[in-house]
Amino acid sequence: AEAWVHGQTQRVREALDVDVPDPEPLHVQMRPLMDRATYLDAIRTAQQLIAQGESYEICLTNEFQGLIAPGQMSARQAYLRMRQNNPAPFGAFIWDSSNQSGILSCSPERFQRTRVDSETEIEMKPIKGTSRREPRPFLSNEYDEWREEDERRKQELLSSVKERAENLMIVDLIRHDLNTISHSVRVERLMHIESFARVHQMVTTVRARSCAGVVECLAHCFPPGSMTGAPKTRTTQIISQLENRRRGVYSGVLGYFSTHGRSDWAVVIRTAVVADGRMSVGTGGALTILSEPKAEWAEVETKLHATMADSVSP
Repeated sequence: AEAWVHGQTQRVREALDVDVPDPEPLHVQMRPLMDRATYLDAIRTAQQLIAQGESYEICLTNEFQGLIAPGQMSARQAYLRMRQNNPAPFGAFIWDSSNQSGILSCSPERFQRTRVDSETEIEMKPIKGTSRREPRPFLSNEYDEWREEDERRKQELLSSVKERAENLMIVDLIRHDLNTISHSVRVERLMHIESFARVHQMVTTVRARSCAGVVECLAHCFPPGSMTGAPKTRTTQIISQLENRRRGVYSGVLGYFSTHGRSDWAVVIRTAVVADGRMSVGTGGALTILSEPKAEWAEVETKLHATMADSVSP
């Protein structure tokens, strides 16, 4: 077993070539499928539907696309650049070299983790609430000012009525999903801040115990409520009308089932999808009656920047 683990570790290291210094940015020209004016109109329509009682919260998204010239992109280099600029706990690099297509992901959000003993233990960590974070300065005389501003942004996010409302509605949605298959559901940590290289995020940790199997747990809670809104069924119908496109793998989940009764799944955000000579990056945010359309567009740009940083040009 140890020899197998050693062999697989070496294969991964060789495949990723982690020690490549300073991967080059792509400089792909990205264009949104919905331009700014169209997206702002969609936000206003969503808010009208919320006011009419059709939904409490609608997670509206956009998609940015760019053409990749033959030979322009090394997928491995692009992923390493992403990971360098935006290190995150649920990174994934899946690449089909024969078709030059795949997924490059630096997702910060766990959808669901399960572990089976006598019962199935479930953990879910929805993210709702995002604030842009400036890179940490290299010069020591700039650090104190940066830290003060960084802390201010964290506290501003944590105290935002709108962001807390978004997070709480998704937490209630997840508790509802889990309650139908679990006999014990508890919120372990409500609305705390997790900081990444480019963003601060508001996160809640929910845990449950269930007699259901790991596949049933995943299927029952899918799709991620943090990417739909609430109530889930009606809101996904609204999203389909407003976005007028299929999201594809974006906003789905990516992870694994193991043979010893465990699974771990991340929400597919902060992700670039490459296929047919084209790169696409999905990004968006949750809308409530309190949302300001211009601020929501700014959040879209923040998340695009967090995904690819200097590798894309909107």
